[in-house]
Amino acid sequence: MKIRTCRKLSGNGLVAFVSLVTILGYLCVVAHAGQSSLNAALLVASHSSSKVRTDTKSSSQEKEDNKTLNLNNLTEKSSTPTLSILPQEVTLFGSGASQQLVVSFVLGKGRRQDVTSRSHFSSSNPKVVEVNELGRMTAGAIGEAILKAEFDGQSIQIKTRVVKVEPPLLPTFRRDVVRILTKHGCNNTECHGAVKGRGGYKLSLSGLVPEEDYEWTIRGGAYQVLVMEAAGERVPRINLDEPEKSLLLKKPVLSVPHGGEKLFEVDSDDYQTILSWIRRGAPYGAEAPQTEIERIKVFPIEVVLDQDEEQQLLVTGYFTGEIQKDFTDQVHYISNNVDVAEVTPEGVVLAIDKGETDIIIFAPGHFASVRLGVVADRIENHPDPVSQNFIDNFVFGKLKRFEILPSELSSDEEFLRRVCLDVAGTLPPSERVRKFLASQDPHKRTKLIEALLDSPEYIDYWTFRFSDLFRVALYAQFIAKNTHDYWDWIYTSIAAGKPYDQIARERISAQGLIGSASHYVPGEYLPQDNMAEQVRVFMGRRLDCAQCHNHPYQAWRQDQFWGLTAFFGNVARVGYLEGLLTDIPGGGFGKGGSKGPGSPTMHPRRHQVVQPSFFDGTLLNEIQQRDPRNALAKWMTSHPYFAEASVNRIWSYFFGRGIVDPVDDFRATNPPTHPKLLKNLARHFQEKDYNLRELIRIIVTSRTYQLSSTPNKNNKEDRINYSHQRPRRLEAELLLDAISNVTRVPEIFSRSSHGTGTDPSGTRAISLKENDVYASRFLDIHGRPDRLMVPERNNSPTLSQALHRLAGRTYIGKLSKAGGIVDQFVKKNALNQEIIEELCLAALSRFPTEKEMDQLEVKLNQSVDRRKAIEDLVWGLLSTSEFVYNH
Repeated sequence: MKIRTCRKLSGNGLVAFVSLVTILGYLCVVAHAGQSSLNAALLVASHSSSKVRTDTKSSSQEKEDNKTLNLNNLTEKSSTPTLSILPQEVTLFGSGASQQLVVSFVLGKGRRQDVTSRSHFSSSNPKVVEVNELGRMTAGAIGEAILKAEFDGQSIQIKTRVVKVEPPLLPTFRRDVVRILTKHGCNNTECHGAVKGRGGYKLSLSGLVPEEDYEWTIRGGAYQVLVMEAAGERVPRINLDEPEKSLLLKKPVLSVPHGGEKLFEVDSDDYQTILSWIRRGAPYGAEAPQTEIERIKVFPIEVVLDQDEEQQLLVTGYFTGEIQKDFTDQVHYISNNVDVAEVTPEGVVLAIDKGETDIIIFAPGHFASVRLGVVADRIENHPDPVSQNFIDNFVFGKLKRFEILPSELSSDEEFLRRVCLDVAGTLPPSERVRKFLASQDPHKRTKLIEALLDSPEYIDYWTFRFSDLFRVALYAQFIAKNTHDYWDWIYTSIAAGKPYDQIARERISAQGLIGSASHYVPGEYLPQDNMAEQVRVFMGRRLDCAQCHNHPYQAWRQDQFWGLTAFFGNVARVGYLEGLLTDIPGGGFGKGGSKGPGSPTMHPRRHQVVQPSFFDGTLLNEIQQRDPRNALAKWMTSHPYFAEASVNRIWSYFFGRGIVDPVDDFRATNPPTHPKLLKNLARHFQEKDYNLRELIRIIVTSRTYQLSSTPNKNNKEDRINYSHQRPRRLEAELLLDAISNVTRVPEIFSRSSHGTGTDPSGTRAISLKENDVYASRFLDIHGRPDRLMVPERNNSPTLSQALHRLAGRTYIGKLSKAGGIVDQFVKKNALNQEIIEELCLAALSRFPTEKEMDQLEVKLNQSVDRRKAIEDLVWGLLSTSEFVYNH
């Protein structure tokens, strides 16, 4: 235990501190899918590459999703073990077409167990359809057959038919070669899908840009980041004169050195498909709409396994007209955590050890994921906590499926302190604590929430939150800004209950002299930086890596990056005194108040002028061109990404992590832990007209939020499923304000060299309008961001914090300050019980336990220097984790 060696402690005072810390300690820590038959001959052996779709799903797609959910929930209606099989009817087009089967044993209590590999399969007519021991059927001749699966004395049958197809589709690059490259991981980030490719061969991630992949395959050459020209000698990956000597064939079979492993054999279908393609002259292939894959789905979308158990996945590709094709053996699988589970190239998931992870599925131009939990022990009688709203339904439903027990409901003391800090950013006054704990009103929590949402403190706190996110600081962009007007705009927006989508539109499209227009500083902050920040803050996506090349880890193209950047290319400020922010045709990057000579947005690799365009490449119409950022703002706030990213960020403020975490890192390989919850929160936010108070209300009234921070034996290792409230260290500003409240010594904020003077006594740290110009050792070492970029706070404890606690002015000065809490206790000769009780209520929002009261009272009675003993008691309270954390 560390002792304050920088101030003189009396013997009895030290004992009091040691006793307090020993007694209080860290209390808050101890404290998928049924498939219809294929119905298009064009899909025989057809696979397709497609651009990633970022629009909303059609109503037919939504219905299909609901169908998938129902299939996943069949287990909830089963009371006796039964056998099931997917798909339930199959039509195969042409000889060689195949389909993976998934056989499940539906157990009691809502559990489904995969028994595909343990089932016995047979065909009534093997000449028509054969089925192997792993449940993959392959078409032979035209006709019909009955396939049977048997397990544990039960059997189940499905009808299968094979129909003739004329003429068969001939292989092309876009449809077939890209599929093979994706299937074997060749265009993965760790291989040729890296920024510059690998081994002199460059491919786009998961075939997102097949036209460029074709160019590098046909002509060869080394990729260069900022120029279109290839570097070095161009060596094609194919040989049209002698197809068998093509590098695209020789390297995967290791007939020449290959940096990767052997991918297939000479007699394999993949080898023969590529060989046939080259012999035909290696056509790119302008595909018919019926062969363009629109999306992929996977069954099951969520699975819980025992250790050493396995699950066969079923991946389906959907084409125009809801035509389907089995893709299970034509995609690439990756486990995000191989210590928890592994996955075979055939899509069999193998449970390794207890934990949770995602299986990511890569198809040409598309991604999907499966949420996987591995459990060590099954819970016989899982409790069903009372749900307060839809949040609880999704959270507790998953806890039950993943065999995790939720903690008990938080105590009134715990809830009171937590919700006051989370909604209003302040500790509740001791008198408020007394009143709340004494109340027998069964609706007191709901009434407290409403009082907080209507309080001035709520406005102050959420002004701080969005000032942090929007980077309100005098020198946030290395040039003085109208910070006060920017801060006032946020404050009045929060106070007026302005819808969040309106706030976002005003920030993105800001023009004029004051308010949100203060955010933009043309010339000092480049258009690409402005664009990337808006997308990160309001859509939760990080596009930065696509500035110089296609994104190596996400589905973002360089052309998309610069198409969005062009919306900000005309931003300029006009006039020395006025500083009017506006959009000037031709651009404006001049300094010193002039609009500049004009500088259109240039693509750094193509060296061409870029016109503003949305994700899908749509250009602005004539009316939109008059105010491009206004058109962008309307598009961004109406895009599904906006609502999802917004609720995810707000959620993180109450749970210490987002449903997607980090909160602004939405991507295929970082799926949400609770996708249905995220979707429904976003829908709720939209239905409530993007009302922030309504969003906060639904979160804090949920039982999920109100669970205790004390874990049980079962959930103590849970970090992502909200089975208990995880303690969160108070941010620098909140902690400083809390210390000032408890000691009753307000902080005096002095401006640094950027200015002079001080803010009035009693100004809260969260209310500073120019956060960056106030010198504060406490705020700096506790993680105050400089707001030069979107803040990513690090609240981890440090040695500097510990040293400051021992000798820093924040602690030492406030303890001995005249008029402070210690001085008040001494001057009125307060009783020991009164002192101990008041301090616990003020700092911890609870009464001291009987044991704490008895022992601390003895120590105070034994002290020689009463003032020093009380100081030690206050210092000990402020040093405990129970005070420093919100729990």
